[in-house]
Amino acid sequence: MALHDNMESTSLLLDYEDSVGRDPGICKSSNSRRYSNIKSLSYLIFAFSAASFMVLYMAITWRSTKYENVSVPPVLNQVLPIFTNESSSNNYTNQIFNDGCTVPIFDLYDESEKPYLIPHDNTIGCDPNWKPLTELSNGSWRITEEKEGRICKARCYELPVLTGPFLISDWFPPGPTQCEFLEAACWENDREVYGYIHTQILPKTNEKTKTNEKIVPDVFVILIDSMSSRMMKRSLPKTVKYMTEQFQAVDFPSYSQVAQRSQVNALPLWFGKQVEAGTMQGGREIEVDWTEDEYCKNYLDDKPNMFKDFTDAGYMTNYIDDWFYQTLWANPDCKGFQNYHSSHTFFPFVKIFEKTDLYITKEHLRGRISCRESYSAALEYFEKFADLYKDRPKFVWYWSVHLAHDFLMGADRLDKPLLKFLQGNSEMFDNAFVVLMADHGWRSGTTEFYATEIGNLEHHNPAFMMSVPKKYRDNGILEVLTKNSERLQTHYDLRATLLDIVKYQPSSQFSNTTLLKIPGEKGHSLLREQPLTPRNCETLPIIQDYCICKSKSIDMKYDTKLSNRLATALINYVHETLDELNVTSQCHKYEFDKVTALNIISLNGAKATYKITVKTKQPAIFETLVTDNETGKLEFGAIERVDRYGTTTYCTKKTHYTPLCYCKEL
Repeated sequence: MALHDNMESTSLLLDYEDSVGRDPGICKSSNSRRYSNIKSLSYLIFAFSAASFMVLYMAITWRSTKYENVSVPPVLNQVLPIFTNESSSNNYTNQIFNDGCTVPIFDLYDESEKPYLIPHDNTIGCDPNWKPLTELSNGSWRITEEKEGRICKARCYELPVLTGPFLISDWFPPGPTQCEFLEAACWENDREVYGYIHTQILPKTNEKTKTNEKIVPDVFVILIDSMSSRMMKRSLPKTVKYMTEQFQAVDFPSYSQVAQRSQVNALPLWFGKQVEAGTMQGGREIEVDWTEDEYCKNYLDDKPNMFKDFTDAGYMTNYIDDWFYQTLWANPDCKGFQNYHSSHTFFPFVKIFEKTDLYITKEHLRGRISCRESYSAALEYFEKFADLYKDRPKFVWYWSVHLAHDFLMGADRLDKPLLKFLQGNSEMFDNAFVVLMADHGWRSGTTEFYATEIGNLEHHNPAFMMSVPKKYRDNGILEVLTKNSERLQTHYDLRATLLDIVKYQPSSQFSNTTLLKIPGEKGHSLLREQPLTPRNCETLPIIQDYCICKSKSIDMKYDTKLSNRLATALINYVHETLDELNVTSQCHKYEFDKVTALNIISLNGAKATYKITVKTKQPAIFETLVTDNETGKLEFGAIERVDRYGTTTYCTKKTHYTPLCYCKEL
């Protein structure tokens, strides 16, 4: 206020002096010294004020530059709401705030990452000319290649109710069938020699569709589990190039997950609910919207969700998840949906794959013989759905689980078939909203890898790119989408975008780019102007463990006293958590082995935040952020187990699933 008051006084003095100079009726002979003193004083005060302002400005600039590695809550963040659209202007191009988030950029094939770029392809050595011996089309199945002594039959799998019993028919010969999921098998001399799962899609109706004429664009989401932004560019270069050039797709290099695993990222995407608690940078707590009891032990059919939104808008919907253990059901074991939440689903297919007693049927989806894997069948099912409903609005969410999950180069083998799929349906995709994305980054690396900046990006920076329909690319939304791609975004913003597409944009022919606050939502549409408040890990609902904004840190691993104190406290905290979950009796008691990484990433007065990675002797490896307060009390963030724990956690499924457990009996 002193600076403001001085400037105001100076202004008044200068105004008075100007008025004196302009008025010839005022006698200055007797008061010239007085006015001269006032003039000198005014200049002195003005100069002092200007100098004070410059010193203050330089101090702030120096601090933000010199200590860019230190997370200090900006003054603005203390007065502006976190998840609101309040701003002083809706002029997008006149952004007045600096987001304060820079995501580091590295060469896609940086030398430090090469040891982890290990090719993985189940189809190496398979026969590209292999063709199935049976076929299902136009409501009938037949044998395409007869052979003397070979007998082929089929059986139908039906799942009338999602959570009901799986109905399996007797084997029957070739002929008409209304079966949508059919297993065909052949035998020679009572030995199984062939097995194949066929699909067909029988048309359904949506009572909410007002007309058969498609007046709104299709919406397609292709999600590759665990694929980071860098992985997408390395593994799918031809697909990315094609989408960029053909569909003018926009890449979002600063896209962040909001939780650790698939399930707890799906709930924010589909329901808009945070189910993982944690602390944001700057110390603000992120509380859950639903407890585990709420989202896990109860069916979710009555909750507003993305599929219901599109169904209510007249879309034909299809959920394709190529894992039997569906996303909402997995880790921990949860109820998910009781009834079908989409017009069509791929679930019966993967259930056959898991439940069939015929080894060769399962084997044909391993890729080793036929070059066919579960993702191949999923793309076929996607295409059949698209062909069936050419004149109807379609919403497809395809979640591919296995491709990139365990291997940094696992998705490489998807590039060619996905490109072929997009090219073969280029007109459809060119006139649709298309999203290529991931739920979270790659989680199967080593602690040494994740301790690097590149490793952190691979870990917490999921892939995301998006295109808009061709006829809407010149009306402003593509321009805004491109500008928003330069800022930090989250799953909540994608959710808001999809809601914008299905509920709000149709009335403006997808041309409205003004700021929109959707009631009850944490994100803002990527097709519209976003609030001018900073977008960083102190203002967006991102747990600090998953922050991808650049942060220079100081290695503290060799401070033995500090390392041991924090590591011991972390292991004790893990044990306390297992006690609270009532699974201690099923789990090994951890013994400290070593601290593999310890970095101070934030310092604010006597309050310091460290990122620590601890290896135990079982072995298990835990990583978390821990804040050491001035009181000496330690506060732990979300704890992530970063070793490849696989089935070592499964004993807790019936009680309370947690990856913190290393089961005694495996």
